Amino acid sequence: MAQRAEEKKQLMTTTLTTPYIYYNKAQKASKKAEEFLESANRFFEQHDIEKTTEAYKKALEESPESAELLNNMGAILSAQGAVQEGINFLKKASEINPQCTGAFYNLGTLFLAHNLHAQAKEYLEKATVTNPTSAPILNNLGIAHMHLGEFDKAHEYFLKATELDKTFDYAFHNLGSVSYDRGQLEEAMHYFHKALELNAQNFASLNDLGCALYLEGKTKDAIAFFKKAIASNSLYRLPYHNLGYIVYKNELV
Repeated sequence: MAQRAEEKKQLMTTTLTTPYIYYNKAQKASKKAEEFLESANRFFEQHDIEKTTEAYKKALEESPESAELLNNMGAILSAQGAVQEGINFLKKASEINPQCTGAFYNLGTLFLAHNLHAQAKEYLEKATVTNPTSAPILNNLGIAHMHLGEFDKAHEYFLKATELDKTFDYAFHNLGSVSYDRGQLEEAMHYFHKALELNAQNFASLNDLGCALYLEGKTKDAIAFFKKAIASNSLYRLPYHNLGYIVYKNELV
């Protein structure tokens, strides 16, 4: 058991966080602002972040008190690393419209990304007040609880997310993460398999299932899943680390 616990420390796993929310429509925005927002939507679909940001900026110049536009600007700036500026826009959006779910959710998700888990939980809980049936919000709130060591609560939110959206592979993966962290490997593998049934290319689930298999003594199976994770996303670094560790540890070179 002690050896397995030590090996578990060396393996790298992850939770799956749902991304920022952007609004395609803005209530009470001027006609000109709506036109800029429509342009931003097109640029966003084309993955042109620079032009999207500029279009949001122009829309805000036309309707500076639009909570939806403030939210979008805050989210896209945060995604580009302008964290404090992004926070300022998101907080202003939440102050102008306390029913702006996206602003609370994005603040929570932003804090989650920067390991500020107590703050993340605070804002994600506020998001559930305005939208209690959003699976992505519940998923991210579960992650905040998980990183705070509140595993029962995390499990509760992930499970509720899967009940609301039975195709939501992220929440099933995160149920596996809770079980894995608790040392409940059979249950963890069950949830990782469930996530993969929904999305066979989910490289995080492939990787984390490999970790659970290795701790169960199934080294060959673990290696196979790490290789599948790499094949699914060659830029994903965790399976390279895990594969290297296992090969070195077991003298398989």
